[in-house]
Amino acid sequence: MTWKKYEFTDAKWAEMKAKIEVTNEGPEGPTTSWDPEKVTAVVEIGKLCTEWGTNEEGMQVCTKQAAKLSVDILWTDKPLTGWATYTVNVAPGKEAHQFAGMEWGDE
Repeated sequence: MTWKKYEFTDAKWAEMKAKIEVTNEGPEGPTTSWDPEKVTAVVEIGKLCTEWGTNEEGMQVCTKQAAKLSVDILWTDKPLTGWATYTVNVAPGKEAHQFAGMEWGDE
């Protein structure tokens, strides 16, 4: 398994996500899920906060979000061709998310 972090625009994520999904027919109609031959897990983190402030009650609040969506993917084997362009590197210990039992960059 390989763990990678990515950033995408909304439109690009919709396009790339379709490449790792499968659609199955069920009794209630078609359902979409992650393709287990390609990915073990996908975490759509969303737009990370890039600036923090405080509200009138003194609580910490996000005042500015990143322009791109953050997505963590635990690939069943290696990432698909064409995904490297969207890979981001994060300093160890600074991740917004971790997969249990794995360190960032594990392969």
